[in-house]
Amino acid sequence: MREISPRNNPCYCINLKRATNSITKFYDKKLEDTGLTVSQFSLLNDIKLLESCSKVELADYAKLDRSTITRNLKILRERGYIIDLSTNESRDSQVSLTDLGLEKLESCNLLWKEAQKYIQEKVGSDNIKQLRKILDVIENL
Repeated sequence: MREISPRNNPCYCINLKRATNSITKFYDKKLEDTGLTVSQFSLLNDIKLLESCSKVELADYAKLDRSTITRNLKILRERGYIIDLSTNESRDSQVSLTDLGLEKLESCNLLWKEAQKYIQEKVGSDNIKQLRKILDVIENL
């Protein structure tokens, strides 16, 4: 079988997508034993910061589409990490962390910090600062 290398693509979108896939895999691997993905970990953090929130508020805060939010919230609810505070499953239901969710978040935090430290060391502090500025510009296109 021949060895094929990914082509050097001039498309900014594709290159960002590749980088995103790589870093997501890195964080997911780091968190693998916790049973959470980095996306789920991030949503638990967002819910903690917002205290309670609707799916719409969470989507706006996390800058994610509602279908991604809904899919991940379903998993987090099934595992007992969040609770739906509304009496019916309306579109504007309010979610909040459970005690189990708070414990899970705290138990994952050290692994997340280790991942953050590794990335910062690998990329370099100055480059991370520049990257954040660039990503802010891109997010606001």
